[in-house]
Amino acid sequence: MSDYKVTLWPSGEILDFNTEESLLVQLKKAGKKIKSSCGGCATCSDCTIVVKSGESNLTPQNFEELRLLGNVFHITKERLSCQTKIIGDVTLDISAHEKNTFTGKNEKVGEAQGQKSTKTLLKKREDIEKAEIESKEKNQEKPSGDWYRHWEKEGEDPNKPKKLGGNKRVKPFNFNDSE
Repeated sequence: MSDYKVTLWPSGEILDFNTEESLLVQLKKAGKKIKSSCGGCATCSDCTIVVKSGESNLTPQNFEELRLLGNVFHITKERLSCQTKIIGDVTLDISAHEKNTFTGKNEKVGEAQGQKSTKTLLKKREDIEKAEIESKEKNQEKPSGDWYRHWEKEGEDPNKPKKLGGNKRVKPFNFNDSE
């Protein structure tokens, strides 16, 4: 069991990994957060990593990895960390797995790297009530045209049933007539 160097990009952190375990297991042991909803069974493709250099120092793609990712490795350099083991020194990009964390009221950790915000916005009760009142006022305004609420027209007898064009019988198709 020999150890090889894994350089994490863009931080430049260097870790020693062995050839026995997958990259997912070893990265998690090193304290790196890697998304994986299938637990390393190659069914979710959440643990995708990007190989920056040393792609020849990785084990070949197995059937499960090819089934999920296809043959895109040659274009995007993406591999499943749960199915990949190293056999030499490599440089990996795991920045897609880093999460935004928020501290304090509006202070964002990770904003300097240009990451998107996942912060939930909360509305005040007064703003919600104001929006409801505006919506009700807008709905009460009568738009122009005769079609608006045509079923409530004035001057009609409310007891008289309305003819809406329904209850018509379907004409039977006559097979004997040929036109």
